[in-house]
Amino acid sequence: MVTDNGNPTSQTNGDDPIRVLIVDDVKSARDLLEEILATDPRFQVVGRVADGVEAVAVALQLRPDLVTMDIRLPGIDGFEAVERILAELPVPIVMITASMGNEEEKLFRAFSSGALDVLDKQELYLWRTRPEIRNSFLRRMRALASTRVRQAVGSITAEPEALMTVVPTQIGPVKPPLVVAIAASTGGPTALMRLFKRMPGEVNGAFVVVQHMSLGFLDGLVRWLDDEVGLKVKKAQEGDLLEPGVVLIAPGDHHMMVTDVGTVRLNRSLPINGHRPSAELLFDSVANHYRNRGTGVILTGMGSDGAEGLKSLRVGGGHTIAQDEQSSIIFGMPRAAIELDAAEMILPLEEIGPQIMKWISEQHSSSNH
Repeated sequence: MVTDNGNPTSQTNGDDPIRVLIVDDVKSARDLLEEILATDPRFQVVGRVADGVEAVAVALQLRPDLVTMDIRLPGIDGFEAVERILAELPVPIVMITASMGNEEEKLFRAFSSGALDVLDKQELYLWRTRPEIRNSFLRRMRALASTRVRQAVGSITAEPEALMTVVPTQIGPVKPPLVVAIAASTGGPTALMRLFKRMPGEVNGAFVVVQHMSLGFLDGLVRWLDDEVGLKVKKAQEGDLLEPGVVLIAPGDHHMMVTDVGTVRLNRSLPINGHRPSAELLFDSVANHYRNRGTGVILTGMGSDGAEGLKSLRVGGGHTIAQDEQSSIIFGMPRAAIELDAAEMILPLEEIGPQIMKWISEQHSSSNH
């Protein structure tokens, strides 16, 4: 059933409500999302549909400001619905679905089609007893509704071979001369994929990543990135070695730090500013143990996680980068780092990988003299 209480419009501005189209084949799930959105007067649900084909037609008819999209739908699935909608309408789309088990990597392929975020539907059912779930959900919806979708869709599909030619392959000693710590939140999966596609598989730097994500989806992200990029991508485990050409992603609900002997440490100490994992601890550990052999990068995301840790890394002699506003899905985390003067460089996403490669090459050359 479709309901529309307002005139079609493509953007929200001023005091106009954020017009949302809900797509889910389960009525209780549609009710759930509408109930949560109804607690914030800044949202207006203008449509509820249960079929993928209908979702495309209704989205193009109503031109909402935001679409929530399930994956398993009758007619066409959510992946195809995302592609068809974005081919005609630059609207922010967030995937809201249950964990897909061994098929989770398929979910992240929706990012290549232009979906901006993925949220765990099951967690949302707890919103009445855990108000932080509701508050986080509404903050993310408001941020996503203001996203410039035209920039989120597009150059993602460039051929990796063409991108790799912009940097030389670096083959060096087993111990990497540079440790690169990266933090990302909303919009991060696509940003990470695009960044790593600008690097060859054999690179003399080790990568450690904190990506804020709903529990249950991390394994799919790891498999998707490992399939898409030349680097080896793994979920970090206690004691993992920092190895050249390997990306270690912090497991869900665990902080991750690096040690002075080139390994990873994990713990479940208290969240920092609501985050576990938190980029603050990761950046601080790189600053403490690697100093000028450490590089920190803050990518797109809500909030301010990592800003202070990035500043510590910069003060300690490491290189630091913040993604620029134009290429960020959500500019919150990079903005916080920039305002704290934690970023040595502010770069568009497509220039971050080549800059990291330049620093790796310079560090490798200096370590051999």
